Amino acid sequence: MASFKLNIAQIKGCPPPDEVLAAMDEFGLPKIEEFGVLSCSATDKVVLATIVRKTQQAVQRLDTEAKELTAAPVEKAVAYPVAIKPASDVVEIYAGSATGIEQIGYFLSGCLAFPVVVEPIKIDIPSAIDKLVANTERCQLQRVRVSDYSHNSFMIGPYTPKFLDSQHGMDFLNEYVEAVTSASLRFAGPSGRVMVTLSQAACFSFSCSDDDLPYVQSILRKLI
Repeated sequence: MASFKLNIAQIKGCPPPDEVLAAMDEFGLPKIEEFGVLSCSATDKVVLATIVRKTQQAVQRLDTEAKELTAAPVEKAVAYPVAIKPASDVVEIYAGSATGIEQIGYFLSGCLAFPVVVEPIKIDIPSAIDKLVANTERCQLQRVRVSDYSHNSFMIGPYTPKFLDSQHGMDFLNEYVEAVTSASLRFAGPSGRVMVTLSQAACFSFSCSDDDLPYVQSILRKLI
């Protein structure tokens, strides 16, 4: 199985795909800018692009002659494959964490000067689990992470129990529903087992067969 990401956000005020594509082509991959466009293409409904963000990081090295550590700057590049769908007010990011949503919003508004607002989409985890159970085969809730769990009168903090039975997992989730931050499930895909983790934002991590990728993405989009 391969690992994938699907982070979905709302985009408001985005121009049509042809305008976005033209702006990306013009912006290109400048050497002095923090962001760049590695590749882009468009249809009448969607813009597909890979946005690159460059940052400088200091790496420590050992100077054996001086017997001291020195810091040398290193450029780090992070790629964000995205699909921008202006007609449905949605942008999908296929790599990185939820912070990538903010980065793509900054690129579109700051670098391309579009009057757009990109915002995370919040999902209700219990409702999302119900939808997965209804729309997949052999769906099982495996883990639930809560931010505040009281083990006893002297201890409280994050807790991520693993469940062998979905009903026990749902009972735990319902008891601590206000503190739930993520949930992990597995279900049967067309070609094999699928493992998926849901978070409060519409940011999904999942593992599946390459052949099942379109199927899993379609299932996850329905949770929005």
